[in-house]
Amino acid sequence: MRGWAQAWSKKDVDAYLVFYARDFKTPKGEARGAWEKSRRQRVSAPKHIEVELEGIKVGAISGNTATVTFRQHYRSDSIKADSRKTLVMVRVDGKWLIQQERVGN
Repeated sequence: MRGWAQAWSKKDVDAYLVFYARDFKTPKGEARGAWEKSRRQRVSAPKHIEVELEGIKVGAISGNTATVTFRQHYRSDSIKADSRKTLVMVRVDGKWLIQQERVGN
């Protein structure tokens, strides 16, 4: 998780997107290509991004699936947001990748 947050903070979009599974469930159900294009723009646009994760907890692990919860602190030159996130992770070729993101709860 820290590598994902670091890539995001460095605005390294290619490294950031590597953390997402091929079958990632996009938040609004849009096509993966459209979601990636939007993420590239949103991560590249700010002059500065800082993402910190706090209280990381790994929850239910079942086979190749796990749930991770944490508080995310996001800061950029235009936005400041703190939120609770839940990530559904899936193990693919020995690496844990993000299959779904949920904000809140």
